[in-house]
Amino acid sequence: MLGYKETDSFVAIRGAEYRDVSPESLGLNKGERIAVIYASGEIGSGSSENSPSGDQSIGSDTVAKALNDAAADKSIKAVVLRVDSPGGSGLASDIIWHAVEAANQKKPVVVSMSDVAASGGYYISASAAKIIAQPSTITGSIGVVAGKPVMRGFYDWLGISNEYVLRGKNAGMFRETEKFSDDERAKFEEWIKTTYYQDFVPKVAKGRHKDAQYIDSVAQGRVWTGGQAKKLGLVDEFGGLDKAIEVAKELAKIPADKGVERVILPYPRTFLQELLSTTDDSNTQLAQQRAVYAALPEDARRAFRYMQLMDRMKNGESMFLMPFDIRVK
Repeated sequence: MLGYKETDSFVAIRGAEYRDVSPESLGLNKGERIAVIYASGEIGSGSSENSPSGDQSIGSDTVAKALNDAAADKSIKAVVLRVDSPGGSGLASDIIWHAVEAANQKKPVVVSMSDVAASGGYYISASAAKIIAQPSTITGSIGVVAGKPVMRGFYDWLGISNEYVLRGKNAGMFRETEKFSDDERAKFEEWIKTTYYQDFVPKVAKGRHKDAQYIDSVAQGRVWTGGQAKKLGLVDEFGGLDKAIEVAKELAKIPADKGVERVILPYPRTFLQELLSTTDDSNTQLAQQRAVYAALPEDARRAFRYMQLMDRMKNGESMFLMPFDIRVK
């Protein structure tokens, strides 16, 4: 089948040896530099990291710094932001949105949507010069989720009591032992609508060059496939990462016959940085957390995810998340 003669020796190459061959040694990955920034996982504040479940997270500080570094580097002609995220923290999403907006003022920023780029994942994509997605990408979900857990029954069961000293009409708005009063609920709903109508929708409208009223008509938390999103004007073209790099190359006015060098950001940390920033204790603790997490039933693992979500929402943090989970079997 391989065209060998009976007298020929079979030549096998191990994967490790194949991986050691650099693209540069074959004349590939050379030319004008285009930064590729990966944003995978739920969006949160701080640094990107791996969770006990093994999933990645998008840290606003990490991704914003990578975008700022790419924008400041004169040798980089364009940026491709590879988004694979169901969303997350509204504040963290907004920080990344500002970084994308600032970078796009200096050089073209193209978003390449992977499996999912919805809610906060769409928010951080909205101000890019072009958005590229697959027809089956899950996207849209332009909406805001917020609330608070009420734990009174649980605390009563544990025998825990709470006392509050308050000053101001809505000072106790986020007490986790009390439901919203009518005034507090009205104030809370006003805040959510302000976030949606004065923040999320206008930013998408600006990035997509559409009227805010039109964006609202296709938003309101609705989830779309990439094929539907293209018809609605939320996505520009179909394709994967290679297509996004081609579009970025074109926007950066790099000649079609010229090659490009993909620069992966954030820059990998040096051995010394890894050594100084990671201790054996933290590695052991993470390994233990992952072992415990893996031993839990699937329903319990999902419950822990929702517990983390409620913990972030209990202080009034708005979330840009899809209103449901999608599991493809």
